[in-house]
Amino acid sequence: MTATTRTFFIENLGCPKNAVEGEGMAERLRQTGYSATDDAADADVVIVNTCSFIQPAQEESIDRIFHYLNTRRTGQKVVAAGCLAERFGDALENDIPELDGILGTRQWFEIDRLLAEVERGVRPCWHGAEPVTDPMFTRQASGPTAYVKIAEGCNMTCTFCAIPSFKGLQRSKAVDDIVAEVRQLVDGGAKEVILVSQNTTAYGLDLAREPGSMRSGSPLARLLEAICAGVPDLPWLRVHYCYPGWVNEDLLQTMARLDQVVKYLDMPLQHADPEILRAMNRPRDMRHVAEVLNRARELMPDLALRTTFIVGFPGETDAHFASILAFMDEARFDHVGIFTYFAEDGTPAATLGGQVTDKVKRRRQRAAMAHQQGISATRTARLVGRTIDVLVEGTAEGDAGIGGTGARLIGRTYRDAPEVDGFTVFDGIATRGEIVPVNVSRSGPYDLFGTQANVTLPALSSNAGTATTNISPVIAKRRIGLKSLPMLQPR
Repeated sequence: MTATTRTFFIENLGCPKNAVEGEGMAERLRQTGYSATDDAADADVVIVNTCSFIQPAQEESIDRIFHYLNTRRTGQKVVAAGCLAERFGDALENDIPELDGILGTRQWFEIDRLLAEVERGVRPCWHGAEPVTDPMFTRQASGPTAYVKIAEGCNMTCTFCAIPSFKGLQRSKAVDDIVAEVRQLVDGGAKEVILVSQNTTAYGLDLAREPGSMRSGSPLARLLEAICAGVPDLPWLRVHYCYPGWVNEDLLQTMARLDQVVKYLDMPLQHADPEILRAMNRPRDMRHVAEVLNRARELMPDLALRTTFIVGFPGETDAHFASILAFMDEARFDHVGIFTYFAEDGTPAATLGGQVTDKVKRRRQRAAMAHQQGISATRTARLVGRTIDVLVEGTAEGDAGIGGTGARLIGRTYRDAPEVDGFTVFDGIATRGEIVPVNVSRSGPYDLFGTQANVTLPALSSNAGTATTNISPVIAKRRIGLKSLPMLQPR
């Protein structure tokens, strides 16, 4: 590889936090003379940014590594990076000697130095370093939505999760650095910024002089205030992965008061039965959770609520599972993700008795999703007849470019997070990244349909407000696939 021809291709697997690290690696490489390519076959080096949260994610990561190893051309290098490389670095080093390099997630920012070693004919295998706070890097918005990772690591000890074992304890970014990062993204065209970490509501507790107390305040609330003040032209600010025990009055009031913060609360509960929650080492006072949700809706009447549940945890009986369905009925969530339990090596839950069979797990997953579908449909139907802002993402005919003569468009309201919630399909004249008002004329279990408000539309082939099916096979496949990927499970 020469300085003028070095190209790289990165495939990011897993969660948005991993994608942020992938973006950071790409920026490091561009700064050192590499150029990105969208075609792996054309790249001098292929980097697989792996996921290791649960077994299916690990299997997908391994499959992608072998895909590139088996299809690479002469001279092309293949590097494994990310969480799998951090967690199972020794195994990758010993069992896949064809890999040209291995880079753990704690050292992603050294990708340029690692590739310099690869070019010298060395096989660097760097993993197991001491945890550090992610360094700043230049952010380039690649679309209307961007993720910002506000902390790394996790202090929680959920018995089903291995993340702290290879990510380390929580390390929060400084407020000023986060505001600067958001500023870069908005200057580059981002209209929505989503804050993520393993436990977003724990943000800043490791920076505070008196960490551990959430009674009188919320460092996350102060961060939201700082972002809204520092980047007043950001239309939508969204928060993901709020740990139920730390959603307090200060945070809820701040979210309600700040117009830029979308009224959307993502609070993964993982179960609703106190006995199973105790075994998971999760907050188990469901009366308190219900009070928090009621208070959130009291402060934000149009709030959209999302949660996730794990079915088939060791020892879960039909009665335990029924408590999930009962809490769904009580809480009336807008969006719910249901995931089956996987026994992860090295986690306490993997050694528990009463492991549930895969058949039972799948049956309970299907039953829970069917139960929630009716609730979601009822919640979505309340929006029919209203005019609601939609962030335009593309056309419903496969996310192609949008012209100015009218098209079937697809986007999301503030009530829908990307990749995990619903879509809004509408006839309109808009460009990708615009936020436009849409008159909602019809709803499905998860999606909305309508027509852009305040515009005169030319005659289209069909009408998004009245057609019975308006999501193309491409979009439908995309949504179904993303909702079923276990590695997208919020932590």
